[in-house]
Amino acid sequence: MIKLNGKQYECPSKIPMDLVDDKWKFLILWNLSTKPLRISELSEKIPDTSQRTLSRKLKALEEVSLVQRVVFPEVPPKVEYSLTIHGERLLEIFTIMAKWGEQYAKDMDAIIE
Repeated sequence: MIKLNGKQYECPSKIPMDLVDDKWKFLILWNLSTKPLRISELSEKIPDTSQRTLSRKLKALEEVSLVQRVVFPEVPPKVEYSLTIHGERLLEIFTIMAKWGEQYAKDMDAIIE
């Protein structure tokens, strides 16, 4: 049994699923995998969501130490988001999941463009 942030986990594999519990968080982490981005850049890469939603999801990811927010002392202020070491490690799992998904799609005769 693991107790973390007021929750109890019978299985440690449930922890990452709780941390990335919706598609927006997953897409944010995936897009931050290549380089730090500003919220406007994330909005361009994830056009189906609003900046308000992105802000809320980024804050949630920051609270669990998967994303870090850096404010540059400029006028106007420049804010960038990047992965923490925990976020980078989680991407290793996402990469394995992507490979599995691609193979599964091929096995199921999906059309891959």
